[in-house]
Amino acid sequence: MKALGRGIDPLFVVTLSTPSVSHRILFTEALLCVKHSVYFHLMTQYQYHTKAVTEYMEKYLEELHHHKDVFSQFRTSQSTEKVTEAWKKHHTLDKQTEQESDPTWTNLSVAAKQHHVDEDTMQMKSEILQCLVDKSDFNFVKMHPLHHFIEHVHQLRNLSNASSEVPQTSMMDLQHV
Repeated sequence: MKALGRGIDPLFVVTLSTPSVSHRILFTEALLCVKHSVYFHLMTQYQYHTKAVTEYMEKYLEELHHHKDVFSQFRTSQSTEKVTEAWKKHHTLDKQTEQESDPTWTNLSVAAKQHHVDEDTMQMKSEILQCLVDKSDFNFVKMHPLHHFIEHVHQLRNLSNASSEVPQTSMMDLQHV
């Protein structure tokens, strides 16, 4: 896991280094989220946690939560996806009906019609994306314990003997029984 933590940030930087102008802000947010997640993870691996280290960890965790919304659109439920797909179909049909009933539509050139269609498509994609972000949930079960990690470090000093792997293994064994 340590090797993954050290390698994923440079991998993201290389992969996302030349975004288009429209994606630059999103890529920067994604890089910052991953960076702070990796830094927090690497600091949890320290054998001893000083006050300065825990302050850095708090900062990285805060920044992780500040930038994580960039991934929200990918955490949608199936019901949300169905709702947005139904809205997209309904919106497309409404636009087609509106265009067919508009007498000026038939007088427009092919290029003008394509321009209107492109504008409507961009607006529709923007609204769908906003709906996905609004209705998505970035509440990973294993992200909640991160809030308690720092307070446990203050209480227990050294967490080298504390691990979630044993309870996870026990839980998997119980599930297979």
